[in-house]
Amino acid sequence: MRKLILLFVLTLGAWAGQFDKVKITPDMSYIYVYHKGKAVKVHRIQDTKHKLTGEYAKQYRPGQDIQPIKMHKDIQTIGEVELLHFMKTKGNDKTGILVDLRPKRAYRRESIPSAVNIPSSTKNDKVKLEKILKVLGAKRLDDGSLDTSKVMQVTFYCNGLWCDKAPAFIKTFLELGYPSEKMLYYRGGFQMWKILGFTTVTNQ
Repeated sequence: MRKLILLFVLTLGAWAGQFDKVKITPDMSYIYVYHKGKAVKVHRIQDTKHKLTGEYAKQYRPGQDIQPIKMHKDIQTIGEVELLHFMKTKGNDKTGILVDLRPKRAYRRESIPSAVNIPSSTKNDKVKLEKILKVLGAKRLDDGSLDTSKVMQVTFYCNGLWCDKAPAFIKTFLELGYPSEKMLYYRGGFQMWKILGFTTVTNQ
């Protein structure tokens, strides 16, 4: 049933997408993803005069340095097009998950569609980390080692190019034994998502 609904909205969206002025790529105007059980059309704001305002329009961040493209030698860093592909494929078929590492308050106010919230502070709570690993498909063996043969692909993001929450959380996951090939880092984060005018959702 879920696939039939998605096929229907895709058909309608394909017709409407022909008239989009602001595209994602020359061949892509939008994608559909699921957020809390509902299909959400992800596209860019069509107002060509739209300007970013609010918190994410700020340039200066006290005490925050720009994060490098390569935050770890074994972790792949991705941009928006790659993220959208991840959301459309891995996210929609539930073999992957998009994780928002910002505080709960920020996530509730607004997030990328399909993202789930794991506040970055969770990396300091061993009990919660074990629960998260289990949900992602990891299994703690009797000898204490971690079986990661069936874990999900995970993409992490935080506030933006200057935010160190995602790199720090990814490093914690690496230390716990989560395989590097199963993690992606969306460096642009929520600020770049907003700058490019992509669809956002609330999580009240």
